[in-house]
Amino acid sequence: MMGCMEKRNDISKNPERDARGQGAPSRPQGAAPMRRSDLSGLIPRIDAARPASAAGPDAGGPTGFAPASPNRSGASSRGGAQSFLTEEAQAYARACYGAAAHDAEERKRRKRKNRIWTAVLVVAILVFMASVAVLGVIGYGYWSGTKTYDDVAAQAAIQKEADALSSMTVDWDALLSRNPDTVGWIYMPGTSIDYPIVQGETDEEYLKKDFAGETGGLVHKGSIFLSSDNAPAMTDQNNVIYGHNMNDDTMFAHILAMTEQPAFDAARTFYVFTPDRNYRCMTYAADIVDASQTSILQFDFPDRSSQDVYMAANVEGSTVAAPTDVDLSAAMKLFTLITCGDDYAATRAVLFGAVVEAAEPANAAS
Repeated sequence: MMGCMEKRNDISKNPERDARGQGAPSRPQGAAPMRRSDLSGLIPRIDAARPASAAGPDAGGPTGFAPASPNRSGASSRGGAQSFLTEEAQAYARACYGAAAHDAEERKRRKRKNRIWTAVLVVAILVFMASVAVLGVIGYGYWSGTKTYDDVAAQAAIQKEADALSSMTVDWDALLSRNPDTVGWIYMPGTSIDYPIVQGETDEEYLKKDFAGETGGLVHKGSIFLSSDNAPAMTDQNNVIYGHNMNDDTMFAHILAMTEQPAFDAARTFYVFTPDRNYRCMTYAADIVDASQTSILQFDFPDRSSQDVYMAANVEGSTVAAPTDVDLSAAMKLFTLITCGDDYAATRAVLFGAVVEAAEPANAAS
């Protein structure tokens, strides 16, 4: 018991312990009182405020302050740790800020990209809709033009299957009541060529205007028309008939095909009907000529030999082999059918036909 007391007394004799136990001041005299906010920097502040007399482990005196450790290495390590943590925090903050800035920039980039793609999509949709609309208008133009001529053919009530040429009749009154410019009808078996023939005051009049007088909007099928230089009754020695080369293989599109041998051989006969005369024609040549060529546009010949020279020139320049079943020396008159070539503006496809038979129709006006 006494030993324990003595040991206790020995401990109480420790001046440093007594100083702390007796409520000795924990900071030098005159130091500013510590605030709660200073706790984070407690150790550096205490070390800085300690007087020089208490700087070492042997310092004493009533104003001395003994550090918790006999040296300052602990305080230094704590200060270094605090500095390291501060640098790490700053680096972390910089990293976070950089990441946030990168994310913000990435979001802006994605928004710009999305806006661009949205604009592209909108433009594509508008172009698609416009294309569909244009194609619809074009398709309607082709359909409408075809329907017009189907209606005209039904109205004409042509007797095409008759055995005799004179029995092939057309309702001219019905056609003339619908279009007074009607001068004839052309029909080529085995092809789509089966149309009324009109004649305008100029060759441009019926380029876009169809038999009903309509232009057809974006699609101009126009009409099959006799050259304005020919006589309306087709009494000239060479009668020139024009028609468009349409993409739907209507009007005179087959004329271009007949500049090649297979199509030429497949359809050698065509008919031209007029109110006063029916003609059966045989093709004897086909050619692709320059659009500016005028040598084929001969409507009359001064004599028979001139007509023979004209036909011989057509055979010589033909893109197909000359047929042997046509006696050109016996040809009564000629029909020349013209349409656009492959490049439309630059060339013309021409089919040459010779009349091998003529007859007065059964319903001819007396």
